[in-house]
This record gives sequence, structure tokens and C-alpha cells, in this order.
Amino acid sequence: LVERMVGALGEENVVTLDTLNELGSELVNHGEYEEARKVYERCLAGREKVLGEDHKQTLGTVNNLGLVYHELKDYEKALEYYERALKGYEKTLGKTHPDTLMTVMNIANVYNDG
Repeated sequence: LVERMVGALGEENVVTLDTLNELGSELVNHGEYEEARKVYERCLAGREKVLGEDHKQTLGTVNNLGLVYHELKDYEKALEYYERALKGYEKTLGKTHPDTLMTVMNIANVYNDG
């Protein structure tokens, strides 16, 4: 289904990218973290190109990759993605925005688990 959408709309279409992000979320919900990682990385590459590195949706995918790496117990990689998301959220949304604060909590959880 996703490949049909990519064929019809293109890899760099925002609807395609939103669908990839949602697919990644569903894979996480089913514990399929390695597959989710691949989908999120594909989505991130497209969102960076189409929306830019500091766009809220791009940063959401960066944060989602942090979550996946956290679940895979690759704490170093999880922190890398969470810290990137935090830096972008602080820059674009401010330090008190809920997305920024959620990312701070995610970082704390990595330190707690790792």
C-alpha cells in the first residue's frame, strides 16, 4: 500500500511522508522496532528534504527515532536523536512548549533506563 502511494504521489509528497510516519507509529505499537526504524529513517530523509531540518514534523520523526532506539536499548543512539529533537524544538517552539518538555522527559528516561 505504501509503495503504491509512493508510486502515485512520489517519495517527497507530504501525504506520503505523513503516511510513512503513521506506519512507523503502528509498527512501534506492535513492537516491531527494527521495521519502525527503517520506516522512520525513510520518512526523516524525505521530511528533511521537503520540510527542512527544523520543521516541527521533521523533529517529530527525529524524536520517534529516539523512541525506537530507546526501545532497542541503543541508548547512545536514542540520546543522539532526542538531543537533536530537543535542540530543534527549543529553537523553533521554545523551551516551554509541550513537545520540547516531552523530549526532555524522553532524555531523562534514557538516563534512567541506561
